[in-house]
Amino acid sequence: PVLDRDGRPVRVVKYATDITARRMHLAALESQVAAIRTSQAVIEFDLEGTILDANQNFLDAMGYTLGEIRGRHHRMFVEPADARTADYERFWATLRSGTFLAAQYKRIAKDGRVVWIQASYNPVLDATGRPYKVVKFATDVTAQVRLLDDLKVLVDRNFGEIDQAIGRAVDQ
Repeated sequence: PVLDRDGRPVRVVKYATDITARRMHLAALESQVAAIRTSQAVIEFDLEGTILDANQNFLDAMGYTLGEIRGRHHRMFVEPADARTADYERFWATLRSGTFLAAQYKRIAKDGRVVWIQASYNPVLDATGRPYKVVKFATDVTAQVRLLDDLKVLVDRNFGEIDQAIGRAVDQ
C-alpha cells in the first residue's frame, strides 16, 4: 500500500515476476529425477564414502533395508581385500576431486552373493562448484555377466575341441 501524509492507504502498488518458465523447468527436472529413481538403483554417499540414502531399487538389489546401511561405509559392498587396496582409495579420491566414474563393478550383497552392476558414480556440486556428495546410478547386470561367462566357457571348450580335431587331422 501507498500511504498519504496521514498514514492512510491511498493506492496499492503490486510488483510481480512471472515465474512460469522457472516452475515448468523445475517440474521437468523433478520428473526426470523421479524417472531415474523409478528405473535405477540409486544410492548417495558423502565424499568419504559414508552412505546417506538409497532408494528401494538399490535396497532390493543388495538385500538390505535403509536402516542397515545408512551411516555405514561403501566398502560394505566390496570384497574386503579390494577395500584395502590403493585402487579403492584412488576411486574415492577421484570422486572427491569432482570426476565421475562409470564402469561395471562387482559388489557383494547382504547374503554374500555377487552382484554385478553397470553404474556411474557422480559427484554432486554445491553452488560454488565444489563436490559435496556422490550419487550412484546403477543397473543390476548380474544375469548378463553370468551369461557372457558361460558363453566364454563354451567358446573355449569348442575351440579346444576344434584345435584337437585339427591336430589329429594334421597328424594323419
